[in-house]
Amino acid sequence: MTYWHTADLHFGHEAIIQHCNRPFASADEMDRVLLRNLNETVQDQDDLWILGDFAWSRKAKKSPEWLTGLFAQLPGARKHLIVGNHDHEATRALP
Repeated sequence: MTYWHTADLHFGHEAIIQHCNRPFASADEMDRVLLRNLNETVQDQDDLWILGDFAWSRKAKKSPEWLTGLFAQLPGARKHLIVGNHDHEATRALP
């Protein structure tokens, strides 16, 4: 088992692409690449720690189903979410 740590994923956040000079054309592309990279790295028996700012978008606020589905796609035996200053109520409700 390995412990993986990540932070500031900002799933769904269009503006983070410019703010942080991320190499994506859209938030949808960024979300796909982040999920793919996590799934290629974190194994089934591993722990994944998300240290704040999991998702930031209108979609995250308005669609708890989108957020829950996104969280369910994360790899690892155990997922730990530490909420950050950009995580809304829906994110705080995740397991």
